[in-house]
Amino acid sequence: MSNVLKRLIVFLIMCALFSCAHLPPTVDHLSTNNAVERCLSFYTDLDALVARYGVTPSRPERIADFPYLRMTRFLAAFSNQRLDGGALQSWLNHLAAADKQARAIELASLESRFQSKIAAKYSADPVVMLEACPELLIAHDLEDPERLKLLRKRAVASDEYRLLNRMFGLYPLTQFFVKAAVHRYQNKIATLFSQPLEKLPVHGKLQRFYMPQTGHAHESVTMVRDALGVPIPTTSQLNHLYARHAPVWEIDVAGRYDFPGKPFWNIDGKPDVDHVEAAIYRFPSYMFWQGDVLLQLNYLIWFAERPDTGIFDIFSGRLDGLLWRVTLDTDGAVLIYDSIHACGCYHFFFPTDSLKLRPEAGRLPEPPLLPQLAPRLTSEEKIVIRVASGTHYIQKLYADTSSGQRMHWQEYQTLYAIPAAGNGRTSLFQTDGLVAGSERMERWLLWPMGVPSAGAMRERGRHATAFVGARHFDDARLLDNLFEPASALIH
Repeated sequence: MSNVLKRLIVFLIMCALFSCAHLPPTVDHLSTNNAVERCLSFYTDLDALVARYGVTPSRPERIADFPYLRMTRFLAAFSNQRLDGGALQSWLNHLAAADKQARAIELASLESRFQSKIAAKYSADPVVMLEACPELLIAHDLEDPERLKLLRKRAVASDEYRLLNRMFGLYPLTQFFVKAAVHRYQNKIATLFSQPLEKLPVHGKLQRFYMPQTGHAHESVTMVRDALGVPIPTTSQLNHLYARHAPVWEIDVAGRYDFPGKPFWNIDGKPDVDHVEAAIYRFPSYMFWQGDVLLQLNYLIWFAERPDTGIFDIFSGRLDGLLWRVTLDTDGAVLIYDSIHACGCYHFFFPTDSLKLRPEAGRLPEPPLLPQLAPRLTSEEKIVIRVASGTHYIQKLYADTSSGQRMHWQEYQTLYAIPAAGNGRTSLFQTDGLVAGSERMERWLLWPMGVPSAGAMRERGRHATAFVGARHFDDARLLDNLFEPASALIH
């Protein structure tokens, strides 16, 4: 981009910020530094209002000294890569987009009087400021090597493990007890998945929930990739992919707690689920694989609780979530499925036959759990996920045509403004990313492993998935670290 064009862009942005359309078109009338300071002041004031009166997501994560940028674990992975001009610009654009998405949630959470207050101070609509300021600040920081150096230093994603817990919990010793328990659990899951479908226990009535297909099931989707190699689907393409790859949930329904629905805060201030309308929450994510960036489709369903099954059931509690993720290869085909509960627990991998586990991954302190290979699908079939009653454990995957009760899409962002009985709307998540009231007794046994409030439901981007060792669900290089291409495809 030429210097003349950059100066013109900065001028137009400052005109938007200062309402200076009546001035002659020359940047000599404006100070870039004043415009930058104005934007930074706006972010400071907005942050103060949101901290006192609004809601803010804990993820994507803020970057100190860069109030217009936020990072996911995937975006943070670019901080130590050599990026040329176009790739560097794209990286900052993605970081700014992550911040704008979070800011939209924050701004919507403020009452209109507070939005009007900040609009009056800056004589500009906050929405316009949130569009214009990132462009100005990106242009400013791209011209400053020291700022870029600082950004690379600060753009490091936080670990979801608490070191102090492991220190005071004598982790080097206590990990062996947990490792033995994990080993027994993984053997139990292997035995469960080895059973034929018809032999699986049913405690209530099997009911299916599905999303209807839109368009042709195997319609080709060609996505544009930016300078970082990140696939950028259009809204239409993304909606099509969500519908094409949405699973059929086959749930053993034995009580109200087995119906998927929409979370809300009840009159007692406890999390609950309205299952009048079956809902599925969705969001995209990205991950590296063999030098490429792959698109991932995430599907999340919520249950009212994991019911108590006895006197000392350490896993029961209010609210339970099940997250299903589909990773698409560069050709649009499914590469792997994986799943966790919304606590980050029970991470299952279901690879296609194009992948195999790395030998070293099988020797990890807590090796990844692969209960079965992903079933092959015909053009008319969907993945069916058999879900147990109460525990909501996945018991089996198989291929079949869609049927059952229709579900309704919800964007993940709506979880930051769920109904609260007698108090309008508020976030499902606390500032630490946890869901208040969803605590499990298991946290008292597992705290030495370093996972905050083990068993509690939590926000995306906050999922530690291993108790022994360390692993994150959104680790940008998770697949590269655990899998490799199969030497020979199975036919």
